[in-house]
Amino acid sequence: MRKEAIANLSKFKKIIKNLRIIARAQPSDKYILVLFLKSLRNVVAVICDGTNDEQAISKDDFVIAMGKVGTDTAKDASVIILLDDNFASIITLVKYGGNIFNRIRKFIQFHLLVSVLVCWLLLLLALEMKLN
Repeated sequence: MRKEAIANLSKFKKIIKNLRIIARAQPSDKYILVLFLKSLRNVVAVICDGTNDEQAISKDDFVIAMGKVGTDTAKDASVIILLDDNFASIITLVKYGGNIFNRIRKFIQFHLLVSVLVCWLLLLLALEMKLN
């Protein structure tokens, strides 16, 4: 990212802390915003419906495309396609997506713990049988 793309970088950093959703942005503004947020190690999602968002969707973490009004380019680049084109579906998506991630993480932690304990018990039993 070029530093001259954002005129006042310190002011932009202050604004970005409270910024959550941007609507009706120009494609070049989306691109600059995605690059800047990625440089601050944020997870960035772009909701797109056309080919004008191509620059921004090439740099973000994942793309959400509109199913009914979205172009094929947006759908091909997307990870998630909203079939009903309803923004309320995005809230549901984020809510359940985080829940699924937490469940998978807990599942993996449980199985790692069980696997380590089983290996430890088998080692103890093998040593006990060898001593007897």
